[in-house]
Amino acid sequence: MMTRRVLFPALLIGLILAVAVSGCGKKEEPKPPVQQPVQAAPPPPPAPSVASVTLAKGVNITWEAVNPSTQFKPSDRINALVKTENVVAGNLLGVRWQYVKTSQLVKADSIVLKQNGPNSSSFFIERAKGLPPGEYRVDVYLNGAMGKSASFSVAK
Repeated sequence: MMTRRVLFPALLIGLILAVAVSGCGKKEEPKPPVQQPVQAAPPPPPAPSVASVTLAKGVNITWEAVNPSTQFKPSDRINALVKTENVVAGNLLGVRWQYVKTSQLVKADSIVLKQNGPNSSSFFIERAKGLPPGEYRVDVYLNGAMGKSASFSVAK
């Protein structure tokens, strides 16, 4: 019984001291949350595009137009040198050659681009019997969307 009487006042004194110590201290105000700097999202990559279409009688091994022109003879091979920018390997580049007077499709062709970034591609049209004289247009499409056009004429 003696242990109980000594132990109880000791516990009571310990409890009072604990409350007093915690009550006497200065209360800390909560710290505001640390704000992380807002990082802007990187800009989206530039969209693939058809940069230019050059018509010529030839194309050399460095993908430059040889004898650029918009006037051709029926027997000429007509080359369309197409430069693209910001493309991704797998993009589809296509051309449609049309006779303007009747809107008749003369030839269509397409290729799948094999490298990222700028590309140079060449398409051509020719006929063994020669193209009929008249006005023509080549429309260039990138991934099915119209990119650029170039007009030319065939005369004897």
